[in-house]
Amino acid sequence: MPPDLERPSALNRDPAAAETAARVAAEVMETMFFTEAVAADCDHDWLEPACAARVRFEGSHWGEMLLALSAEAADPIAASFLGLDPEELTDAQRGQVIQELSNILCGALLSQLWPESTLALSSPELATWEEWPDEGTLHRCYTLPEGRLAMSIRLAAERPGQ
Repeated sequence: MPPDLERPSALNRDPAAAETAARVAAEVMETMFFTEAVAADCDHDWLEPACAARVRFEGSHWGEMLLALSAEAADPIAASFLGLDPEELTDAQRGQVIQELSNILCGALLSQLWPESTLALSSPELATWEEWPDEGTLHRCYTLPEGRLAMSIRLAAERPGQ
C-alpha cells in the first residue's frame, strides 16, 4: 500500500484500498460463508435494524471496523456457516456468527492493506450501526443474495487514550 495510507485521512481516498476491500469481502463471503458479495452503491435505509459488530485493532495502526448485516441476511448466513437450518438458529448463535464474520473480515482486510504491519484485534462485540464521518473512513456496501452487508473501517490519528 502507498505510504499515504499511513495517514488516517487518506484511507477513504485511495482507490486501491476500496478495491482491496471489495476483493477481500467477496473472497471471505464465498469461502467462509458460502455466498456472494458484490460491491454496491450505498443505500443506508436498511442499517438501523441491521445486526452489527465492531472490532478494534492496535499495533502499527490503531482503529476500528464496524460491520452490519441486514436482518433478512443474518439468519441464512449464520445457519449456512454453522451448518444448521435457519429455524434451528438461536439469537446467541446469530450474534456469534456476526461477530465471527466481523473478526474474519477485519483480519483479512488489514492483512491485505498493511501486510508488513503488526496488529492485534480486540474480541468482536455486538454493536449498533453508526455513521462515521467520511473523512478517513473506508466504507463499502455489498449486495448478497440473502440481503446486504456494510463495512466501515477507520484509523485513529494516534493511539486511543493518549
